[in-house]
Amino acid sequence: MSPQPLKPLLDGKTFQKQLGELAITIALKVDREGPQQIPTPTFVTADISLLIRQTLNTYDLFFFLNADERRQKDTEYRAAYSAVSLPLIRCMIDCLYNITVILTNPGLMAYRFRASGYRKILENLDADEQRYGGDPRWDDWIGRIRRFTQTQLCNDGFTEAEVRQAKTWKTLSAYLMVKKGVSLTPHQEFLKTLTYGFWREYSGMAHGAFEGLLVTGAFYVSKEISHELRANIDTMLDNTISIHLPRLSAILLCILTEVQVYFKFDGARINQRLHQVWDALRIVPEVEELYTERYAELMEKRGIRSD
Repeated sequence: MSPQPLKPLLDGKTFQKQLGELAITIALKVDREGPQQIPTPTFVTADISLLIRQTLNTYDLFFFLNADERRQKDTEYRAAYSAVSLPLIRCMIDCLYNITVILTNPGLMAYRFRASGYRKILENLDADEQRYGGDPRWDDWIGRIRRFTQTQLCNDGFTEAEVRQAKTWKTLSAYLMVKKGVSLTPHQEFLKTLTYGFWREYSGMAHGAFEGLLVTGAFYVSKEISHELRANIDTMLDNTISIHLPRLSAILLCILTEVQVYFKFDGARINQRLHQVWDALRIVPEVEELYTERYAELMEKRGIRSD
């Protein structure tokens, strides 16, 4: 297990509600004003908005699960529920990756994002048909999903033929792999930061690897631990929550900053609110690292200032 930082004196009142409300504001801005800046493909802003909302709902889930009221008074609460949700932080990182790659070239990358998805759906249906075809129940289900998918891809301006030839959307790991002698782009260098050190733990958790179980395993067997040691589990849980909540908050904040850097929405004091949340979270060393390595300069260049 990687060394854990000391628990910072971070007050949730300084960022929790503010960050959630800011995410809703920016998602709505993307829905309503985004198409004016990126008119084609017509679905690009819808996908960005949904990725923001996925990350926001993950963020809300963590605070819902780990609220003091729930952990202390809800008899149905289990420490394992908090632990088993930690791999979702890896999903949040993937949302950050997808959004930032789309925004490098929205006209092209948004097309690839959806085309790759349609291709995978069709290939999965092909595999199901090959394995289960001939069973009336499977045939009916596969047929309904094919018709729905065909309607959707046509509405998006695709043909089945071009979708089946589309390039597969790269995973984060694949995106960071370059040929020998080729340097990473600044965007790749930034994303690579999220695969180093403690960030790497989330991949281990998500894949059920042993290094991931070292972080979460004690919570899964907390009821089998002797009574005299159970107080240690409570302390471990408090420390775990204090470590991971600022990190997942930072990932959502990174996403919102990236979107505002691209679109530069007016109104709703978005720029000032971004700075306020960054200032609140930057007392955590890993958040400060993200800020100093990318966002301080990025926001300054795009005129996203606190005044």
